[in-house]
Amino acid sequence: MKTLTKNNRFPHLGGVCMVGVVIALSFLVEVCFGSFPVGLFRFPLNVLVLALWMMLLAMMYRGRAHNACARFMLSREATWLSLALIAAIGITLGLQLKPSSTAWPTVCSLLFVLSHLQFVIMRGWRNGKGIRWRFCLAHVGLFLALGAGFWGAPDREQLRAPVQRYPSNEAYTMEGEERRLPYTLELKDYCIEEAENGTPTHYEAQIMVDGTMVTLRVNHPYARTISEKIYLVSFSTSPHGERYAIVEIVSEPWQWLSAAGIIMLLAGAMLLFIQGPRKIKNRELKIENCELTKTITKTTFVSFRASREISPSLTKKIKVPARDSSSASLPQNDTITKQD
Repeated sequence: MKTLTKNNRFPHLGGVCMVGVVIALSFLVEVCFGSFPVGLFRFPLNVLVLALWMMLLAMMYRGRAHNACARFMLSREATWLSLALIAAIGITLGLQLKPSSTAWPTVCSLLFVLSHLQFVIMRGWRNGKGIRWRFCLAHVGLFLALGAGFWGAPDREQLRAPVQRYPSNEAYTMEGEERRLPYTLELKDYCIEEAENGTPTHYEAQIMVDGTMVTLRVNHPYARTISEKIYLVSFSTSPHGERYAIVEIVSEPWQWLSAAGIIMLLAGAMLLFIQGPRKIKNRELKIENCELTKTITKTTFVSFRASREISPSLTKKIKVPARDSSSASLPQNDTITKQD
């Protein structure tokens, strides 16, 4: 009997260990040098790096027969590792008071997950019958949703703007740099509810945004476009004693690509729900037919073999009792041969 060695049971253990070493080194880089410099990869550099990275993975996939790294990226171990990394990232960011998605371990983990996902898409997007639409919708949708957040992070811009009783397009970055908005903001009215100890419990502001009256509340932003949202942060008082609102403007140019990926994911899930039971039923029918065929074949073979193996010595002569000549055509004391 052939015994399974450790390498046979875990043929890609070396690749898993290598990814673990890289992620461990990323923790060391995070401690020594701080977070990943996302701002260095703003458009168009992020698009250029994305194109080069996808071309490199495509070349690795074409030479996968002679490339151990490509074979590992297509393995089951890489899939389980990707799922574990996604779960770890979600739990870590969920437990942080101020989630930071620019940490080196997070960047390295997401890059590995996206690379593995591209390998899976290149391998399974079609088969002998044509394009696998459900597969493409689900996997390409996930690739777009994750990739838009990852590669579009450098282009994400976060501004703070004071909104006063007169129109203004003045805004500031989180580092204090002044910016000019392509539209104006004007405070029309506001409402602040306070508890008995003077702590604010509810904020609300009516703001004119580029000629449109909108009502902002905490955690209820206004979506000016699909890639830009305006949040109400707080209120403050000017040196003249006038109250004004402070809003946060978040611009994510890649948001539309993420939305397209989510729609594709939903479409793939819907097709899986519609077509899944029929395929399962056909599969079960094939299994039942196969089992029935095996049973019939086995029964026929056993019966045929048993009939061939019957020995002549087991035959017996059975004497038939005498019958009336009027009721039987056989002669008396006649014998017949019977096989057991």
